[in-house]
Amino acid sequence: MADERRGVGTQLRGWDAATFRTASADPSLRSTVIALAILDRAPDWERLHARLDRLTLFVPALRKRPLYGATGFSAPRLAVDPDFDLDVHVRRYRLPVDVGWQGLLDDARRMSLTDFDRNRPLWEAVLIEGLPGDQSAFLLKLHHSIADGAATVMIALSLFEFGEQVNPDEPVPPPAPAAEDVSVTDVTIANLTDNFKWGTELAASSIRGAVGLVRGSVSAPTQTWSRVWNTVSSIGRFTSVTDGPMSPVLAGRGTTYRFAAFNLPFAALRGAAKSRDLSVNDAFLAALAGGFDIYHRRHGVVVDELRINVPISLRGDPGDRTGQASNAVSIARFPFPIAGLSTSERMTAAHDLVSDWREEPALRLADPLAEVSWFVPVPMLAQAAQSSDITASNVPGPPVPLYLAGAKMLAAYPLVATIGAAVNITMVTYDGTAYVGISADDRAVSDLSDLVADLRAGFAEVVGDLVGRPEQYAAPGA
Repeated sequence: MADERRGVGTQLRGWDAATFRTASADPSLRSTVIALAILDRAPDWERLHARLDRLTLFVPALRKRPLYGATGFSAPRLAVDPDFDLDVHVRRYRLPVDVGWQGLLDDARRMSLTDFDRNRPLWEAVLIEGLPGDQSAFLLKLHHSIADGAATVMIALSLFEFGEQVNPDEPVPPPAPAAEDVSVTDVTIANLTDNFKWGTELAASSIRGAVGLVRGSVSAPTQTWSRVWNTVSSIGRFTSVTDGPMSPVLAGRGTTYRFAAFNLPFAALRGAAKSRDLSVNDAFLAALAGGFDIYHRRHGVVVDELRINVPISLRGDPGDRTGQASNAVSIARFPFPIAGLSTSERMTAAHDLVSDWREEPALRLADPLAEVSWFVPVPMLAQAAQSSDITASNVPGPPVPLYLAGAKMLAAYPLVATIGAAVNITMVTYDGTAYVGISADDRAVSDLSDLVADLRAGFAEVVGDLVGRPEQYAAPGA
């Protein structure tokens, strides 16, 4: 984002701006993240309300609304909403009798498919009571342009507590940020100023790069031009647009999707990875590869590779925004082998592919490249997004139990929009369990229960007998 300006806030830039633009222009690229927490009881409503208000003080983005200029060719600005009202964003209700867990997932789906009011802060929360066993659910919905998966976990850590009682050592929240009424003229001028500043910095950077290139061509021509070629080639790989998805089965794309969820012991997945000296993410991707191989064979097709999107966190890189509840991620997009490999071979392939992409120069140019996307028509961006078969994301969560206004969180399921892919699968770890959330495009996947069964089998291939019992992989309450 650009620097904060009094009254007119910050302009969305780079990846965040591109996400907002595409989600606003094409419903198939709707960009919502829902964190679904299952609680052992209904939390105290007044206490929950107070904690949500406190959260917005620690995370000011939750009090900021988008502001739009007159030209329409600039990203919106996020500025404090002078009419911010917590009750507009928070509500509660009770599920009808006998609706159960599937009804909860259906409600989460409707919540995800409902667009944000783009003139108010881009989030909402709902407490749902009446679940089996007197349990309840808390759903937090965020726009992907203001929070990625890791940022969502950071937000949750500011909202949840470590016990049933209020922690007396919790930090005191800052005062509510000041807000001002802002005219379209003010926003337009601020956008033009920021765009001019960005253009000037880009020009200066280009001049410095050109001077460095000339100097390098004289002092070390081979190394200099090799580095230039590597960067240009990397950008070509990063921005390449293909004709369509690689899967003949996951071929359709629409504007709606459905959710499913299951869980497994995290220690089993971690142990499978550690026994091969690999990472949990390698085991996670291998499990997905096995599941999708089984699913395609169910449909009478053997597919060697699927195109997969893997978010790669840039937190810890120089210039990142570590510690902030915002995006700090880029997307690696590559063909991933699924057929004809053992579990170990799939895990090794996942490790090698992700490691190679982490070293791609273009990965750290994602924000500047996203700025260029403003000159690309949204239908072309949608075509690129829809050529991916799968988006897969693994987000580490808190390893200890958490509480929300006196209620213990029993489970935490990530439910993320497909954003153009046929299937989005996100895994969050919490208190010794790995929770897997699935969203599947309705046109791409007409047999979601079969896909879920095959994905369970894919995880069973990785972690063995520990997941041999179906109840370990059931959705909550199934």
